Amino acid sequence: MKLSRSTILAKIPGRDEVLAVQPLTSQAALLDGDTARALEAGALPDSALPEAVRAAHFFVESEGEDRALLAEAYADYLAEVEATPAQLTVVPSFGCNLKCTYCYQEAFDPEARGLISPAAIDGFFAYLDRFHASDSPRPQLTLFGGEPLVDGSAHHDRLGRFLQGAGQRGLRLAAVTNGYDLEAREVQVTLDGPEAIHDARRPHASGKGTFARVVRGIDALVARGVPVNLRVVVDRENIEALPALAHLAADHGWLELPESRFKTQLGRNYELFGCASRQKREALFDRVELWARYVELAEAEPLLRRFHLPRFHGIRHLAEKGELPAPNFDACPAAKKEWAFSPDGGLYGCTATVGNARYRLGSYWPEVSRDEVAIQRWRKRNVFSIPKCSGCSLAAVCGGGCGAVAAQTGGEVLGPDCRPVRELYGLGARFYGLAP
Repeated sequence: MKLSRSTILAKIPGRDEVLAVQPLTSQAALLDGDTARALEAGALPDSALPEAVRAAHFFVESEGEDRALLAEAYADYLAEVEATPAQLTVVPSFGCNLKCTYCYQEAFDPEARGLISPAAIDGFFAYLDRFHASDSPRPQLTLFGGEPLVDGSAHHDRLGRFLQGAGQRGLRLAAVTNGYDLEAREVQVTLDGPEAIHDARRPHASGKGTFARVVRGIDALVARGVPVNLRVVVDRENIEALPALAHLAADHGWLELPESRFKTQLGRNYELFGCASRQKREALFDRVELWARYVELAEAEPLLRRFHLPRFHGIRHLAEKGELPAPNFDACPAAKKEWAFSPDGGLYGCTATVGNARYRLGSYWPEVSRDEVAIQRWRKRNVFSIPKCSGCSLAAVCGGGCGAVAAQTGGEVLGPDCRPVRELYGLGARFYGLAP
């Protein structure tokens, strides 16, 4: 027998144990260091393999068995993708009522900052009827970018048009908001730390603070039973304030709510198409640095475990459900299960690229046009079409990463955006106490 090409051995920081993962069967096992090292070196006789390790297919008899495992897992993955709704994201405007220090959209064409016109909204729904009317399950519609929920008559009009069009088609409408005008509306909200830190990073366009008003808006949503998804954009300048933010959430009663009503995201602040003008490169974390520091903070401040439970590429699922989630052969849904629409009629593959002319895939208004050659390049992107992913043991977890990041950093959509899977597995195993 030999180690499967997909088997991953992840060292757990501060422990001698190693987490063994077979993503194709969604199984994991905790091995002592000596056993793991012997397995990796091929020095452990077949007779010494624990039965659970055999059953999980960490080892295979032949190359053919490895290929069969991969083919079966990929077939299951495709069926799951087929049952996943498309995400249609509309940017009503790239304009915003805040002036965040790390806004990646600030460099986009200023002429595109105007509010979407009623005619363009009609054009969007006509495009939806033409290309997504038969989608099953039904698509999910999201308003994102700039700030879609500004409290003003023109924005009220556009929101009403989107609500009406979505309602007529049986679609659910969601919004990603900075939360400044939530008191005027019931509807992800971003809060980057306690008041002083949040206001320094996410001030109003006028320069005044926004923290108190956003918190009141969240309280209003909670009081009315509206689910809240609270996002924190994290870098070196605010990560140490996460415990204080967790205490604020606890003081407001948010952490007493079930996850269906209040949940959190920690988003890594990073360069996408270049650093924002007021974003310091030296303040940015890579993925391992961010989550290693978060694990340390949570060990010192247990309340953080109530505030946010990281996924760690499925280790949270393993800790809670006893098995890993299904493998992921494509981490980039652009132009497949995700599309984005700019206010000037532009068609894009995802929220990361919307508004960047380099990645425009056509128009939905005033005329419909689609660059099918470019679209197919995005559509074929998965771990089997990216040469550097071929044969990589991490491919079924990493999924090739983000196509936009790959294109920006390597110049090619069919390039990899590699993820530190082993390191995050090890951090996750430590965070969730999988090793004694």
